[in-house]
Amino acid sequence: MAILALSVACGQIVESGEGASLGLAESNVLGSVTQIDFDSNNNAVVNFNDVAPDDRFIVSLYSHDNAGQTYAYELTTSSGLSSSAALVKGASLRDAGSEEGEGVENSTEDFHDTLRRLEGEVEDDDPLETRSGGTPLRAVTANLSVGSKRTFNVLSDFSGDETTTVTAELRYATSHFTVYVDVRNEDALDDADIETLFAPFDELVEEEYALFGEISDVNDDNHFTVLLTQAVNELGSSSGGIITGFFYALDLYPASSHSASNEMEIIYSMVPDPSGSFGTAVSKSFALSNFLPSVLPHELQHAINYNNHVLMNGGSSESSFLNEALSHLAEDIYSIDADGYMAQTGIDNPSRVALYLAGNSTVCFACGSSLTQRGGSYLFVRYLYEQAEKGNLAGAANGEKLVARLLDTNLTGIANLTHAALETIDTSRFDELMGIYATALNLSDTGLASDNRYQFSGINLRADQNDNRGTVLQGPLVEEPEDLPFADTVTSSGVANVVLTGDRIIEGGNQINIALSSDMNGGGVVIQINAE
Repeated sequence: MAILALSVACGQIVESGEGASLGLAESNVLGSVTQIDFDSNNNAVVNFNDVAPDDRFIVSLYSHDNAGQTYAYELTTSSGLSSSAALVKGASLRDAGSEEGEGVENSTEDFHDTLRRLEGEVEDDDPLETRSGGTPLRAVTANLSVGSKRTFNVLSDFSGDETTTVTAELRYATSHFTVYVDVRNEDALDDADIETLFAPFDELVEEEYALFGEISDVNDDNHFTVLLTQAVNELGSSSGGIITGFFYALDLYPASSHSASNEMEIIYSMVPDPSGSFGTAVSKSFALSNFLPSVLPHELQHAINYNNHVLMNGGSSESSFLNEALSHLAEDIYSIDADGYMAQTGIDNPSRVALYLAGNSTVCFACGSSLTQRGGSYLFVRYLYEQAEKGNLAGAANGEKLVARLLDTNLTGIANLTHAALETIDTSRFDELMGIYATALNLSDTGLASDNRYQFSGINLRADQNDNRGTVLQGPLVEEPEDLPFADTVTSSGVANVVLTGDRIIEGGNQINIALSSDMNGGGVVIQINAE
């Protein structure tokens, strides 16, 4: 969709350019949006007319690649990128946002990246006989006796090579899954706790299958297994953090060739540990309200994703950032309605989103899977899911169709996103998705725009979150320079927001020049956020 010259209330922005297929123009209202048209040198000129000194505009600049770089930008009243805004070349952002604010959960990033790497090494191996592509997994009651015991192999280090043997007791069985608890942790959860935790999840398993796809069944028992064990707590503790749970695809391969394999679909989970005996202290109440309900649909998505991408479609494991984003989206399953739509964010997702919004210009959410990066990738996928449900995506008629397209494919990463949302594997069109997403970050829940393309509906980006953590979202990070020129940097798949006041614009002769690093794949929009 072409965005032509757009009149903006009180300040007329007369630039033109190519906008997102979702559409960016909404004229003559507060909250108006104009696409910035950059030339071949990554320079743009924005002209304003009739600007009042107290008017305020946000210039939102975004990168649309996952190269893992930082790029300079500058806003000035003269043209070109000055020497003070020299490009920061070669800086890797694969671990962007992983140092501060993430607390003890951050060790999950390195561990999950290790698991995905190890899974990539066995994708060409022959798994156990699987029902993927055959009769869909449907629940039947297995001949299992609650109280029976068996042993499991559980990873004991981040290399994926070392395991420990855990003896566990079958404590709960449904037509979809069995729950084993490490015999050393039999007092961590009583029977009522287990019923409280797993009965609601059991009611949602079929919903997750319907939305995300089928799980494999390599041992032909019509179940997957959940193992709760202190070995998971200890694994997190070995890196000074917490691992709440994981899925490991090597369990789908023969133990004769992969000794760590349990030859079944299995989700590993931590146990409550109020005294911190096995690592970081986690109370039972918090484990039952936050960690454990979230880890179940989260890790089940990883199992479904592997089955769909690798076993059924013959591709590679999904890129880590998108795999994690989809698993966090799966945590929203507890809010699924009668139409199969997940209406609200899951209880643990706002805390990750808060980390991302605190530094959205410095977080390459498409570069890795730290908790901060997950906050961004989840929010991005949540936005696309909601836009599909609102009928605003060319590639998917609703949220369910979008998720199906992301899962039932051999495409991965950004190509998978553009294909699912826009029906193209042209990754340059990631630009279109980033543009409308950046706009929504700045306008959602502000009351400035009613257009549903600019609104999140399942999460309020500017409100207290009822997540047992005291999380408060305050919108994206926005910088307000005291004067121009103003230079800073933005990361791959980052969004930098700069406020310009009317008096600064007037001082510059009603013209602002914007320059991006020459090798930046970037774009931008100007949004009016108030007027006299």
